[in-house]
Amino acid sequence: MRNPALVISIALAVTPLIPFLAAPQKQPPQAAQNPPSVYQDLMKANKPSAPAPKRDLIGAWAGPIGGRVEPVPPMTTLGQKLFSMNKGDAYTVAERNDPLNTCDPLGFPQAVIFETRSIGFSQMKDRIIEFFQYEKVWREIFTDGRALPTNVGAKGGPDPRYYGYSVGHWEDDNNFVVDTVGMDDRVWLDHDGHPHSADLKVQERYHRVDHDTLVLTVNIDDPKIYTKPFEIVKTTFKWIPDQTFEEQLCVPSEAIQYLNIIGYPAGDAQGKKVQH
Repeated sequence: MRNPALVISIALAVTPLIPFLAAPQKQPPQAAQNPPSVYQDLMKANKPSAPAPKRDLIGAWAGPIGGRVEPVPPMTTLGQKLFSMNKGDAYTVAERNDPLNTCDPLGFPQAVIFETRSIGFSQMKDRIIEFFQYEKVWREIFTDGRALPTNVGAKGGPDPRYYGYSVGHWEDDNNFVVDTVGMDDRVWLDHDGHPHSADLKVQERYHRVDHDTLVLTVNIDDPKIYTKPFEIVKTTFKWIPDQTFEEQLCVPSEAIQYLNIIGYPAGDAQGKKVQH
């Protein structure tokens, strides 16, 4: 019998791809297939909570697979051109060119928009570390008052990063605000394939409503691609009682195997193969 842990990792690796198979068959209700997630149970319980501690996000939080992404505003000519080259959710697996197909980094801001099943925070003297269950990655949010870099990608400046450069501050006792720049423009803005430029600025607002509830709002400002700034998502997280994460990995070799055996044949991709 195959190792159960390996079976789980395969399922997690291909989960983002499954909804895009070509066959338009009606699926049974989700509740009939899988038991409720930790997040669903916590949201349904809706139990009374203690007040929020002051200036404290530390701990592990459960979230949904992804927040409800709001419609983007009209794009510029450049934005429309770039968007036309990205084949996202509206396409079959065989047609899609999402970097996640072969487990490229999710990156930022997708990490706080999609695959947000669990996040966590730890605090150091000069920064807060944010952890993501998906791919077991982390980012640094500096809280020592430093300025964001203004020359990312320019001569003499720092290189763009998949998760950018972030600084944060407490606006008051229950609202932590994070500003991020310098994201690698190979990363899509969302799972639909909306693009961003090297000039993208992202602001997150983490509002701790009470001890057990954290609400995240993400705002986008990229004048090269979008005609105005906009809020892309608002997501509610719940405190995880036992403070543990699952292991959720996208394994490249297994993702490629899935594409070649199931994804591409289902989409009639004329024998297209991904090489190891």
